[in-house]
Amino acid sequence: MTTAEPNDHLMTDGSEKPVGQWNAMDIECVGDAVKVWVNGDLVNHGTGCTATKGQLALQAEGSVVKFRKLELTPITKLTD
Repeated sequence: MTTAEPNDHLMTDGSEKPVGQWNAMDIECVGDAVKVWVNGDLVNHGTGCTATKGQLALQAEGSVVKFRKLELTPITKLTD
C-alpha cells in the first residue's frame, strides 16, 4: 500500500486516548484504497493495496489489546 501524503506517519500524534480508555477506529476499504480514522482524526489514507477482498484480521503490536463493538457496513465509496 502506498500512502497519499508523505507525512501520514505524523498524523497519529495525539489521536489516541490515554491507557485504560477506549479508542474508536473507523476503517473504510473500497477497491484498492483504505482510509483510517482514530477518534475522529484521519490517520492514514492509502491506495494501491494488493488485496481487494478476503478475510479480516485484528491485530496489535507490543501490548495487550481488547476489541469491542465491531460493526461491518457495506460501502461503495470512501468518505471525502
